[in-house]
Amino acid sequence: MQEEISRCEKAIGHLDASIRLIDPTYDFSTIKPPRRTNTDEVFRPGETPLLALDILREAVGPVSTTDISKRMLELRGSPRVSARQFDTLNRKVNAVLNTKFRQGIVRKTGRVQGANRAVLWEVIG
Repeated sequence: MQEEISRCEKAIGHLDASIRLIDPTYDFSTIKPPRRTNTDEVFRPGETPLLALDILREAVGPVSTTDISKRMLELRGSPRVSARQFDTLNRKVNAVLNTKFRQGIVRKTGRVQGANRAVLWEVIG
């Protein structure tokens, strides 16, 4: 770990030197770290996986991605969302559950006929 830190510090030093070659008066204190923005207007960061898994745990049988997204909005008090926002949420739920699938936490039990990305999910165990 210490070697990696040392390597990164050297690389930053080389970068600083390169910038000084181009502009010797450059003020490095003006560089601000990138600001993280949360584009999700309904759910806080990290809340989507927790809610999705809670919904699956409470379910009697397999639940579709779309139904999980709808239930998440119901739990939030059914905030009004545009079709684009719902599609974004649905994609996020699908991505979260695919991650949990690779981790062996949930399984895919099928697909909903005629529905885009509507996979049926259930918790393993």
